[in-house]
Amino acid sequence: MFFNMNDEWKNIAKEKTIFKFLVASLDTTYNIKIAHDVKLLLDTKDTPKLFFSDIETPVCADGECKLANIKVYWNLLGNYVGYGIDSQLPLTKFEHDPFEKADYKKLHQLLLDDNSILKRRQMSDLIDEVPTANANQLLENVDAVSGATKREVKEAVVKGGLYSCYTIWHIVHGEVKQKISAYFRSIHSEKLNNYLLNSPYKDYQLYAIKQLDKEKFEASSAQVIKIFKTNDAVTRHYILKKIPNKLLSNKIISNQLYSLFSSIDINSRTLLIEKLKDANLNAVKILSKYVTYMTKNQLKQYLKYLKGTSKKTRRSIKSNLIKASNHKSYAYNYLIKEFLKNKK
Repeated sequence: MFFNMNDEWKNIAKEKTIFKFLVASLDTTYNIKIAHDVKLLLDTKDTPKLFFSDIETPVCADGECKLANIKVYWNLLGNYVGYGIDSQLPLTKFEHDPFEKADYKKLHQLLLDDNSILKRRQMSDLIDEVPTANANQLLENVDAVSGATKREVKEAVVKGGLYSCYTIWHIVHGEVKQKISAYFRSIHSEKLNNYLLNSPYKDYQLYAIKQLDKEKFEASSAQVIKIFKTNDAVTRHYILKKIPNKLLSNKIISNQLYSLFSSIDINSRTLLIEKLKDANLNAVKILSKYVTYMTKNQLKQYLKYLKGTSKKTRRSIKSNLIKASNHKSYAYNYLIKEFLKNKK
């Protein structure tokens, strides 16, 4: 079993079937659609933890391949998090050879990739119509039916298992994701949002922050700052866009955010400079310690803001600016020297 949310898995105590979803078979002759149940998995306190489906599906167009049996798990937002296989029903590849351990691991990595090369391709786009390799090489490349896997796809899928990888990826990332997302929105509550907000998962944290109104954002500021420190650039950017001005003007909150300037992504740095007008006055002093981390445009913007501050504020940060102006490896120190010269 390959799984990314083991703590949630350990706490599962009950399940209930919530809907079915349909998957079109690769068999275009009969245009078969197969229905699969999706179950919600809950802990002993009835808190939703995961979604699950026990899937049995054909993986080729002519019925020659063995059926694939796979137990798929999604998180509460509909993002794939893992799968399990019955040891008596292994996945198979070319000539019905069972997947090896490395193959299962590769399939897990493929399924974790929401933007896989398989996403916008038809099956026919992934196989060379005219073989270009010699017979032996072709034999190694073909899947269970026919054709050679295109070179740009081979690295992403299990060797000899293109049909299985393609079919399972499109089931896991197909209609079911939207249905899970819609169902979760229907049961979403403040309690669930707090669970997501305080979880260790980045997608949960961003989703939860998006649901916070101004009052709840302020009430959750300690956790939001913690997420700002540890999450990715997209989430940091969202937090800075959404943070209420009243909260940013708070000295403690402002100090915590601006003290991270040197360790965060460039776009978040730009946004911090843009929001100086709304931040606590101490923020401009904090940034004076990190001037040499600024791009040319960021430095210009910072110095422009500094011009509008009081002489007292400028005097309090002058020593940091002088130090930055003498920083030999900082390419834009001439702008600081010019600023200091004009302020004499």
